[in-house]
Amino acid sequence: MQNRNMLIVGITGGMGCGQTTLAKFLEKQGAKIIYADEIAHKVVNQDPEVKKKLKRAFGRDVYSRSGKLKRKLIAKIIFNDENKTRLLNRIVHPPLIGWIIEEMEKARESGKHHIIGIDAALIFESHIEKVFDVNVVVTSKMLNRINRIQRRDGLTQKEVQNRIRKQIPIDEKARWADFVIRNDDSITTLESNAKQLFKELEKISKRYKRYYQRSTPVYIKVSK
Repeated sequence: MQNRNMLIVGITGGMGCGQTTLAKFLEKQGAKIIYADEIAHKVVNQDPEVKKKLKRAFGRDVYSRSGKLKRKLIAKIIFNDENKTRLLNRIVHPPLIGWIIEEMEKARESGKHHIIGIDAALIFESHIEKVFDVNVVVTSKMLNRINRIQRRDGLTQKEVQNRIRKQIPIDEKARWADFVIRNDDSITTLESNAKQLFKELEKISKRYKRYYQRSTPVYIKVSK
């Protein structure tokens, strides 16, 4: 039976802000989470039309002999080239969004979850924020973001800053959000805030109607 109280939640932020960690905490609370990056891997490695277009646009060498996209090579090719970045997005984003919507529909039809979260970095950049009933933005100070990305990806500080600049400033995303989580404290604090956020989302999901965007964002913070 389809769950009439289903709430569709967009979870986003910026590089190094910790949105995926927040999504995993929400998953622990009982939300169904769809990870856009995992689906993107499937799109570029399994969709024959996407593979053909990427090879035509960037050369056959962007795929390994086993048929896997060389992500580091693609990143190097499009780095500091806005035209190539836009070309990549035009090829990948439409099928990616299609796959995400398909996963959302599967979760909706199952009736097993009343909160479905989509962890996606470029919700506002792709102009799909209105697809969701609620948008959550995870923010963090620039220095914390740089440190996290450097530990994770082994990039230089300049490389990290250049990549962050390609995204919409995090303060702007926060102004457009329904809920904002600031991730500048411990992982334990982030988990506590995720639990509080989940309670708020549960309240909304029980209202039997679509939840429209607030005029001002709500900042989730657990009192110490």
